[in-house]
Amino acid sequence: MIPIPSKLIQAAVATALLAAATGQLPKFIRTVRVVQYQLLKDSQASKWGKPMLLPVKK
Repeated sequence: MIPIPSKLIQAAVATALLAAATGQLPKFIRTVRVVQYQLLKDSQASKWGKPMLLPVKK
């Protein structure tokens, strides 16, 4: 498992608290889910470029 830096955790908690305090928590959660989905789609192998292959000697 990859360790998560404490500064990132602090920023996430502060953002969630701010969203909750301003009544924007549902919108914030929806936005996070959309971004997660976009990252998942962008990371799929079909989006990767073609690998550079070494020439085959005959």
